[in-house]
Amino acid sequence: MTSHFNFSNAIGQITLSTFESKARSTVPYFVYLPPGWKPNSSYRLLLFLHGQGGDEGTFQKYVAAQQLNEWILTGEIPDIVIAGIRGDDNRDDIQWFTEENEALLSPDGEFVEFCRTKFKAGSKKEGVSIEGHSRGGGGALHYMLKYPRAYTSVVSMGYVSDYTLKSNKEMAVINREALIESRVKLYIEIGTEDRFVRNKNRKASFMMHDFLTTIKIPHTFNQLFGVEHGFDSFWNHYSDEGMQNGLLHLKRHCEGL
Repeated sequence: MTSHFNFSNAIGQITLSTFESKARSTVPYFVYLPPGWKPNSSYRLLLFLHGQGGDEGTFQKYVAAQQLNEWILTGEIPDIVIAGIRGDDNRDDIQWFTEENEALLSPDGEFVEFCRTKFKAGSKKEGVSIEGHSRGGGGALHYMLKYPRAYTSVVSMGYVSDYTLKSNKEMAVINREALIESRVKLYIEIGTEDRFVRNKNRKASFMMHDFLTTIKIPHTFNQLFGVEHGFDSFWNHYSDEGMQNGLLHLKRHCEGL
């Protein structure tokens, strides 16, 4: 793998770049490096999977590096590296469980190894978390359920991909004991104003919650009042306690660091 990344002015910023992979040739990606990033340290890696129509710029569009820096510099969360790839050049047809994307995002996939080598993030000690929105929420569940010991925490936002329920349920049954033993922290979130739930009767989040409860796989399920389907609606939602949901996500991913 080769990269066109330049570290100049990248620390404390969200940077867009590309790397060359065997599975998909030139792959666009983004990476956020914390303000205190050093090449001789190691960091938790958070993989972000965008939704349909999104790309490597989706995270940057709705999340400000300055806000992430502030949360780190004030001690709200420890240093963390956040990164994600464009799921497909055909953004309407993106699926995270394709063979090509698995070659990049599986526990020892090309992009994960690239982040370990290039950004010092995602080592066995520091761990890998995964977060996804919409189709990315289904993708996050796919990777957790298929590779039950690979991730420390998983957040699935706006999971409405009902067509993935069958395969995700099958993997949950097959890997049930390993998922329980791994103690991976899973959070499933759906908005009360999600248009796919309200207008198209999509039930994936609710049905996965019910199924995981039935087979006794620990997880947390939240319906967020007033939240619509968009990633920005999830990230910028404030809890009754006044905490921004994006910060809450990062606190969950950074637990134990």
